[in-house]
Amino acid sequence: MSAAPGAPTALVTGACALVSGATGFLGSRLAAALVRRGYRVRALARPTSDLSRLAGLGVEIAVGDVGDRAALDRAVAGQGVVFHTAGKVSDWGTEAEFLAVNRDGTTSVVAACQAAGVARLIHVSSLTVLGLPRDGRLIDEQAPYAASAPDPYTRSKIAAERLVRAAHDQGGLTTTVIRPGVIWGAGDVTIVPRIVDLLRQRRMPYLDGGHNLLGLSHVDNLALGCALAAETVAAAGQVYHVTDGEETTLRQALDAIADAYRLPRPHASAPFWAVHAVAALAELAARLRRGQRPPSITRYGVRLLSCHCRYDGGKALRELGYRPSVTFAGGVAALAPEDA
Repeated sequence: MSAAPGAPTALVTGACALVSGATGFLGSRLAAALVRRGYRVRALARPTSDLSRLAGLGVEIAVGDVGDRAALDRAVAGQGVVFHTAGKVSDWGTEAEFLAVNRDGTTSVVAACQAAGVARLIHVSSLTVLGLPRDGRLIDEQAPYAASAPDPYTRSKIAAERLVRAAHDQGGLTTTVIRPGVIWGAGDVTIVPRIVDLLRQRRMPYLDGGHNLLGLSHVDNLALGCALAAETVAAAGQVYHVTDGEETTLRQALDAIADAYRLPRPHASAPFWAVHAVAALAELAARLRRGQRPPSITRYGVRLLSCHCRYDGGKALRELGYRPSVTFAGGVAALAPEDA
């Protein structure tokens, strides 16, 4: 039986939980949500991380990262559940960089959990493992992985998810996989700011008219879904799609962001193939510069914003009692500062 959203139960009150990636956008919001639900939270954070998002929560800080097995062993000791949110989430980087964090880091997290006797691992994956289709189909948790993922981020997330699912019921550890869509909300420092920059420069078009349906996961809705997965006994060994549950088009999203930041809405539409080609040239130029700064537009970013499908969230609703608490309109209203 799942807990009512926001209500601590005998299963979780006082339970110890480690959050990897706890200084990140999702990790920090998840840590705060867990504290409110009665968990004793330990946050895994690199020594150079900004801890401001965790300030005032009363969480314990464990210094280290998923690439440091000794630090991981110390961090997971005594924990009942581990929420693995750490990862390289980006549309830019080398294959080796993505695999080192997303695949190899997950391998270390699984091994540390098994060695420490952790009961449950909640792994945050991504709906991108299903390939970002553009044909409007309905996709549930039974859909296969992308047959040929064209980008290193997707390949690394598929590898990580396979590892976690294979580890279920191995060494006393049960695992649950959460697949979000595009994670968004106030405090995001990746996707929304780049869209805002392109809007300011009048370089953000609608793609093919912008009528495609996006898979969105507000950060607070996602944190709720992760918590419910940990609190639901029957979620062990399962995969869940956790989205906002609303049909929102790219055009609606871009218009809402522009309005929130008091910027002009996109004034034109461009075909997918043309924008994808421009992104390929931008990537080539960035590689030739050999700089660390990503291009303003990438092929993965274009594919992400052009994805058109319906992600079935019925399983999370039925089995976890998941009900998104933040609507699209409410999330957008909180996006921009008052002086935007």
